[in-house]
Amino acid sequence: MSSIVKVDTIQENTSANGITVDGLNIKDSKLVTSNSVVTANITDANITAAKLASGVLPTNTPAFKARLSSDQTIANSTDTLIACNTEKFDTAGCYNNTGSTVTLNGISTPAYSFAPNVAGKYFVYGGARFDNASGSGTLAYVLLIKNSANSFIGIRDFVPYGSFFVGGIVEMNGSSDTVNLNVYQNTGSSKIIIGASSDNDDLANFGAYKIIT
Repeated sequence: MSSIVKVDTIQENTSANGITVDGLNIKDSKLVTSNSVVTANITDANITAAKLASGVLPTNTPAFKARLSSDQTIANSTDTLIACNTEKFDTAGCYNNTGSTVTLNGISTPAYSFAPNVAGKYFVYGGARFDNASGSGTLAYVLLIKNSANSFIGIRDFVPYGSFFVGGIVEMNGSSDTVNLNVYQNTGSSKIIIGASSDNDDLANFGAYKIIT
């Protein structure tokens, strides 16, 4: 025989034990029985991001951006590492903004290189601008180098105040892969790329972020 009990309030008998209804323990206005809430019983679109544990939703991290803080001389006909030494952000401490090799998150990371500690695909980008010096060479370029091998190149004729940009998707293993930004010019003499005392996307900068796949 079934019956219905109608009350306005059910109060625990023993302090701090809560009450149990059909195997579910309710205490301090919350369900405390393990595995009492299953996804099949949650109405669609009723869970907000704030209620999810960290790491449940994918993010575009690790990510970083850095810039060259002062002018840098670029030798003729030589791939030269751009010394982007000032970070705008570095979400996981994966960018080495110093001129020597350091260990970051257990990864040996060369000077001015990015070594993400999470495997995945990353959009990596960078750029530089030469000063107003003229040159007779045929070209200049910026170059992304992964593990000492050329990955992407942004190339054009050398011109005074010429700006160069490169970007592409690079697969990183999260344990040893590194990538850095280089520049090249063949005008016949050393030239200068312009640094910046504040963030400026038109001048020398280098960055990357993880792609959500």
